[in-house]
Amino acid sequence: MNASQEVRCYAVRRLNPFLGVVQIIEGDTARASTSNGLVWHIELPVDLPAEWSSPGGDSPQKEWYLHALWSEAEGLVELPSAEMSKCALAAENSERIVLEIAENQARLPFALADRRELWLLDEARKKPLALLFAMLPQARAPSPEPRHWKGCLGRQGVSGQHRFPEIDRLEAEVRRRAGFNVRRRWVTRDFACTERHASVAKRGGDDDAFPVYGICQEWPDKTVAALVQRYIDWIAPSLLTLPILTDSRRARLESRLGQQARSIEYHWRLYPKVLDENKITAARVQARLRLSHNPSL
Repeated sequence: MNASQEVRCYAVRRLNPFLGVVQIIEGDTARASTSNGLVWHIELPVDLPAEWSSPGGDSPQKEWYLHALWSEAEGLVELPSAEMSKCALAAENSERIVLEIAENQARLPFALADRRELWLLDEARKKPLALLFAMLPQARAPSPEPRHWKGCLGRQGVSGQHRFPEIDRLEAEVRRRAGFNVRRRWVTRDFACTERHASVAKRGGDDDAFPVYGICQEWPDKTVAALVQRYIDWIAPSLLTLPILTDSRRARLESRLGQQARSIEYHWRLYPKVLDENKITAARVQARLRLSHNPSL
């Protein structure tokens, strides 16, 4: 990665389910990504033949493969990948992207770039119900497109976010409200405008046209509405990585950090803004105490 090559720094959300925001440093010959600000995934590109790309494609498509992990504590650790990853050029490119990490890490978190969003619609009102997917505006859409909203991943959850105890019921309620003939809609958002007004009080309800937490909070059934609020509280540590939050929403989430000890420690380095440092510090201290007594939390 020489000096003439452009390096792009941006962030994308981990969606369906929402698991936080991934920070990316990308050049032409390597890219690095982190979801916790500690461990970086180093990926290198490979050109796929044109016949392996989308139908009708007449040029090779670049895909990325995981080459190594890097952290300040462990350094660069190459993975036992294919032989192509063992060449001198691959090692050189991965070492150069590590230098870019060192140069840009102080700027974390980066601005969101996945402005192109796919929303599941409410069957009755045809309004956004839940966020299914988001990508860079110039990226290729997934095929097939996701049809159903997911709130958790895995039987026990993943690093940084345990499984919400009531997720089966919540996912069923979202499917029921979406109806049998699933409707979805692609939209392109203006995050710069959203962030400029993030601290300005909004008129109307807490739920905007595009639900900021990725799921609609307005439900006819009060018990389901309460269930949605419990889910939002459960994933509060990861939601705080979103830059597009009003101060009132951020304050609410900061006061709901007591349920997932591990999730707080995983995400806090990537919070774009903290309103009450004492709350975050207290939550982290409580998290360390709880984890020391019960590492499974």
